[in-house]
Amino acid sequence: MTARYLAVLLGSASLLTLGTAAPAGAQAQQASAQSANSGGLEEIVVTAQRREQRLQSVPVSITALSAETLKANRIETVGDLNAVAPNLTVRPGAGGNQSPNYTLRGILGASSAAGQDKGVSPYLDGVYLQAQSGSVFELADIERIEVLKGPQGTLFGRNATGGAIQIITKDPTGELGGYQEFTAGNLGIFRSKTHVDLPAWGPLSASITYLHSQRDGDTKNLGAGTQWNYYATGAISGTQTSPSRLGDDDTNAVMAALKYSSDDFDLVYKGDYTHDDYTPNAEGVSYLPAGFLRQLYFASPNPRTPITTERPDAVNNAFATPGLTENWGHNLTAKYYLNDEIQFKNILSLRQTKNYTTFQLDGLGGLVNVPVELAPGVVLPPGLIPLGPGSNHNLASFVTGAPFVFLGNDDYNREWQWSEEFQVNVTTDWMTLTAGLLHFYDHITTSGLSNGYNTTITQVITGQNTPLNGTPFVIPANPGYRGAIVQTFSDAVYAQPEFHLTDQLDLVAGIRWTQDQKDGHEYLPDQQLTPGISPIYYKHSQITYLAGLNYKLEPDTLLYGKFSTGFVSGGALSTLTYKPEKARSWELGVKTEQFDHRLRSDLALFDARYSNLQYDTSGSLTGDPATAQFAQAIVNQGDAHALGFEFENTIAATKELIFTASVGYTNFKYEQATIPPNLQLLSGPPGFKPFQRPNFTGTLGAQYTSDEEIWRGSHFTARIDANFRSETAMTSNTVSATSPTVSDPAILAASTSPFVWLVNTRVALADIDLGATQAEVALWCKNLLDDREITQFVGLGPVGSVIYEPARTFGVDIRFDLVPETGPEAAETAYVPPPVVAPAPAPRSYLVFFDFNKSDLTPQAVTIVNQAAANAGPAKVTQLTVTGHTDTVGSDAYNMRLSRRRAESVAAQLEKDGIPSSEIAIVAKGKRDLLVPTADGVKEPQNRRVQIVYDGGPTS
Repeated sequence: MTARYLAVLLGSASLLTLGTAAPAGAQAQQASAQSANSGGLEEIVVTAQRREQRLQSVPVSITALSAETLKANRIETVGDLNAVAPNLTVRPGAGGNQSPNYTLRGILGASSAAGQDKGVSPYLDGVYLQAQSGSVFELADIERIEVLKGPQGTLFGRNATGGAIQIITKDPTGELGGYQEFTAGNLGIFRSKTHVDLPAWGPLSASITYLHSQRDGDTKNLGAGTQWNYYATGAISGTQTSPSRLGDDDTNAVMAALKYSSDDFDLVYKGDYTHDDYTPNAEGVSYLPAGFLRQLYFASPNPRTPITTERPDAVNNAFATPGLTENWGHNLTAKYYLNDEIQFKNILSLRQTKNYTTFQLDGLGGLVNVPVELAPGVVLPPGLIPLGPGSNHNLASFVTGAPFVFLGNDDYNREWQWSEEFQVNVTTDWMTLTAGLLHFYDHITTSGLSNGYNTTITQVITGQNTPLNGTPFVIPANPGYRGAIVQTFSDAVYAQPEFHLTDQLDLVAGIRWTQDQKDGHEYLPDQQLTPGISPIYYKHSQITYLAGLNYKLEPDTLLYGKFSTGFVSGGALSTLTYKPEKARSWELGVKTEQFDHRLRSDLALFDARYSNLQYDTSGSLTGDPATAQFAQAIVNQGDAHALGFEFENTIAATKELIFTASVGYTNFKYEQATIPPNLQLLSGPPGFKPFQRPNFTGTLGAQYTSDEEIWRGSHFTARIDANFRSETAMTSNTVSATSPTVSDPAILAASTSPFVWLVNTRVALADIDLGATQAEVALWCKNLLDDREITQFVGLGPVGSVIYEPARTFGVDIRFDLVPETGPEAAETAYVPPPVVAPAPAPRSYLVFFDFNKSDLTPQAVTIVNQAAANAGPAKVTQLTVTGHTDTVGSDAYNMRLSRRRAESVAAQLEKDGIPSSEIAIVAKGKRDLLVPTADGVKEPQNRRVQIVYDGGPTS
């Protein structure tokens, strides 16, 4: 009963603290389907420990986002994950290179710098994604997303200090099927998704998905039509035109999967391709103090970007031009089952990302070279503007009326990687082991196009260093410049055993050795001023580890505690070497399901120490003169301490109504004594402040699904999710020329995002029977309250540029699902197990049947097990074999575990009935030895079974 009281306490706390019932958009939606018999929450399966397990059995703080959750919250890329999981925020990176900024448990992963790894690591089907620029892209066929919090220092490919985000795509089912989705909405939204599953051909099955998605940007561009001539630089981009709207997106994506499956071997190939034509996000301005730039702002004749902390209808980003992102990848995953206890797995992957864009980082498009009155009677003539790119006086221009760019960027990145990981999984009665080897290689070319300036600073654009010198709108040339090239080599060996000390207590120990090497070079940004190449070289090895205890207080209650470490590799950039970022974290947690699986409640408490935190910033903002010429540099910003919690709950109030609620809290503080002097000098007496790290994040949600049919077999479903984050500072430097010793109130007001609620809702009529197809019609709205606050701030000295929360969108979804003619689904809930009779020709055996995806015993199953136990005595049985089976839906690894859980449930009931555990042998068969032969992916009720066989005794 202790766990029951604990569950009541946790559930009551969530109600009192968060208002309605239970947790997070994460767990919530995956749990939205209910057991037909009990009305309880469905099991959630995750791969947080590199093998498929029940969510509630994994000693990790995880938020699992199902396909239904992704649909309801319009989560189409990683950039849409903001606040849907406690303590996780995702914001668009500054500029237009489609680079997300992650924050998780105080770790800020925001770098697109060459060769830098991330404290919050993304994974696609088990493969680490190194590329940051261009990583906000759509995949055609996502099954679920898992957010893992805390250091991932043993099992995951490239290590992480804050956590990991896993994207899992769908396998072929082997059954003829498919669907067609259409979406239309405001802002020109149109989306079409086509999926086809082909019927199995022997051991082979295949599927393919095609996606087209387009929308108009939510902000007009007052600098639309401005043309920029790149021909004179020799660049491949030619003439570029500034777009009419900012935030446009036009994506085409395809994903194909092919699977070979036999009794003991699975081979799955997945290939994906995404092409995205887009325009950069609107860059606004929230801070423009008195000085030269403000005077030029008011003196320029063109339409101006408004200075505001709320999204305007229009900004002037004249320097911004359309961008392109292209991603493709191949993944080949092989699994071999040596026996019921040992599985080998190999993942071979190749990926490439390419991104090109030009963006107006300062938000101040439309400025021109005109006289500026700095003070009464003091006029600055055109051309006497402070310096140019790399402080090159040769680029000064005196052409009156020519465009002036304070800070613009030409960004080009091409990155490709390949990796090979071999893994072994061992599952015995006394131990579970995951161990493996990893080799990873990455090659990136970045920092802009050849022969041009990747950063344009305080520059009058008149074709300097080109044959068109003095001609406005001709981009200056930088002869001989080449982008940076960095290669990364990483090798790792890891092992994580879990020892079952008793039926309730497990000991977990993990260790990993990683060696990273990075080499390459970067050209100094101004060849005329300081010609030459800066070499890049770094090599370092690191051991990370984990130790923990798991205690099953009750079958559905897990208590755990662990100490874990993680790191992000160091490197070199902009003439500086930066050290590895390291994490040491304590975590205590409880996971429980109570009241016939109607309440799921998870609580995790953490205390983390971070050292040598890596900080990606402009070279001019490091405080180190050596980096001043570079657009981007990385420095170690010191040590920090973070403590907090994640609390996630789900309540199935009735068979029709589910409530969810979650809250995350992080108290993050820098240890000021460890901040480097250069950064201390920049931040001034107030100190280097935490930024982009809200104290509180969380969700509230509710979903209603009618139990009664409405029309043609359809059901009504309605869902609302409200995601929140607390007030958040967006910059660490809050002093100014007019307030050098205390935080400037103007900067604080311009760079602080207030407490924000983002509300998403969807209502649908689902499962409409149209004969050969089923249909769904839904209305949806994202950002229902049309929040307009800032979500990103970049302090550039005399100007603070911002990105705003995307505008409200709404529309309609229509979906058609192909229904196979011979589908057994219609009779699924009406299936009645065979009568309690020993099946011929084995009169000494009994069959116990299970609900889909469940391992708990139904009342009928308990009756059968009781009868088997009662008859064992008169038959003088000395040994029973309990063999678990599943149908063919899901992966082989998951079904092997599910069949074992079913067998263990039967064995536990036999023990309650007086059969000693020493006389019970447990066998797991997974998908093998089907009672009713079917193709892969078929929900056949008679295959979901456990067979009890009398093996010992005189009459066996």
